[in-house]
Amino acid sequence: MRPMSRSLHTDPYPLRAARRAAAPRRRRADEPRVRRPARAGPDGPPRRVEVRACRTGAGFLHPAGVDDVSRLLTALGPAVTYGLRRVELRRQVRPLLVAHLWVPGLVVLYEQPEPPWTLPGAPHPDTLHRLRRAGAKVHSDAWRSRVDWPPGTLRDFMLFDGLAHEIGHHLVQQRTGRTAPAMRTADHERRADAFAAACRASVTW
Repeated sequence: MRPMSRSLHTDPYPLRAARRAAAPRRRRADEPRVRRPARAGPDGPPRRVEVRACRTGAGFLHPAGVDDVSRLLTALGPAVTYGLRRVELRRQVRPLLVAHLWVPGLVVLYEQPEPPWTLPGAPHPDTLHRLRRAGAKVHSDAWRSRVDWPPGTLRDFMLFDGLAHEIGHHLVQQRTGRTAPAMRTADHERRADAFAAACRASVTW
C-alpha cells in the first residue's frame, strides 16, 4: 500500500484511543503529520487504568477484586478503556448499589453483602431478570427473597452487570465529548446493557 501523509488525529478511533492512552498529556494539536502506511499500528503501549480498593465493612466483600477488574480491562483493550482514568472498589452508600460512572472517566464498584442475600419482598421484574441472567438462584415468598450465588457468578455479575455496564455508559459519553448526558436515560441504559451483554458473550476467562 502506498504511504500517505496524514495527521495522527485523523486516524480511526481505535488507533487514536491506543495512542492517546499511551501519551495522555500530549496536546492533540501537537500530533505531527507523518508518512506511514494507512494501516500502521498504535505508537506504543497503552497506559494502564488505575484500580484502587478500600477495605470492606463487616459482612461485606468485593466479589470482583483488583486482579479481576484489571484482567477484564486488559481483555477489553485500549479502544474501549481510552479515557477511563480509574476504577475504585468502595464501601456501600445505600443498599445493593452495584456500580456508578462518575464522568469523566471514573467507575466505582461497591462492596456487596456476603451471600446468601435476604431481600424484603420480591425483587422488581427487571432486577429479577438481571440476577437470574447472571446465574443467581432467587427464591421468593410473600415476605422475603433469598438470593444464592453459585461460585463465580457474583464476581461475574460485578464485572459485567457492574463494570462493563458502566464502561458502556463511558463509551457513549467519551465519543460525544460531553459531560452532560449524551442521550435520554432509557437510551443510555439500553446502550450500556447491550455493551455489557456483548462483553459477557465475548470475554472468556
